[in-house]
Amino acid sequence: MLEQWVKKIFDKPALDSQGNPALNADGSVVTLGQSIIDHCMTTALSPKGRSTSYISAENFVSALLDKITITPTAAGASTQLPPTDLPGYVTAITNSTVISGELKRTILAYATEARQTYEALKTIPGAAGRITKVKSELDEFRDKLERWYNSNTDRISGTLKRTKVLPTTFVLAVIITVFSNADSFKISKYLFDHKEKAKEFADNALSSLDNYKERVENIKTLDSLSNTNDPVTIARLESNISYVKEDIDNMKREVPDDLPLGWKNKIFYDFEPLSVVGWLATVLAICLGAPFWFDILNKIANLRGTGPKPSTNPENSGK
Repeated sequence: MLEQWVKKIFDKPALDSQGNPALNADGSVVTLGQSIIDHCMTTALSPKGRSTSYISAENFVSALLDKITITPTAAGASTQLPPTDLPGYVTAITNSTVISGELKRTILAYATEARQTYEALKTIPGAAGRITKVKSELDEFRDKLERWYNSNTDRISGTLKRTKVLPTTFVLAVIITVFSNADSFKISKYLFDHKEKAKEFADNALSSLDNYKERVENIKTLDSLSNTNDPVTIARLESNISYVKEDIDNMKREVPDDLPLGWKNKIFYDFEPLSVVGWLATVLAICLGAPFWFDILNKIANLRGTGPKPSTNPENSGK
């Protein structure tokens, strides 16, 4: 989807580094979007003409500015050097033939805003000398282009979730729900009729969840240090991984045996018609996503909490 966006927005013919029309091996015209995708700042190991799954804003802006500041020249000309300051970029972009008028106006507007922001900062008493050493007006211009790119990729991510992730999640949720016979109504009724078991199960689940999250954070921290090949760090990493496995096993054992979950000894097609409604409720709950339910559990844990939870890290047990 990132590739589709780049090729759709930047659809005019591109120029090579000498200012000549860029052509593929078969003689077809290379669009600006394809040239950005194939640029050395963005291509990585992706095939020619294909985008990587992720392009950082910094690399994208570098490739974009490199390609849109090339001007047409006579055949045989030498490689064009990029501008060295913001006025040079403004001139090159104004004369560019590889971007549409609307896109050109947008980029030039960012350049004007960057110049105005930079000039405004210099009016702060005593800041003029320090600003030029820390950030130039060209840096401000690049920052604005990076924010524009990030805002567009956020929308692309939203489109991806809506058109790809959600349908896939729904299909998987239906399969998992039916094969595990996860009827939300029957489970809710069971928990309501067995309040003591429900309370015990909820307390154990929240405790296991907190332990699991803390140990995962420990693993992330230790993993960033594991490249040192320190035996102590590696041992602590392996220990935390084993604790995570224990937490998962504990959560499985905490599920009551008589909880109406799974087919047990029933024949698969032996179910009540109302079960379909319960399955649908489960599917919709799954489609809300794990972050939603983690947030709900965190809020419940905070309401029930009576103070900071003791650390589960063995090294901190005596502190």
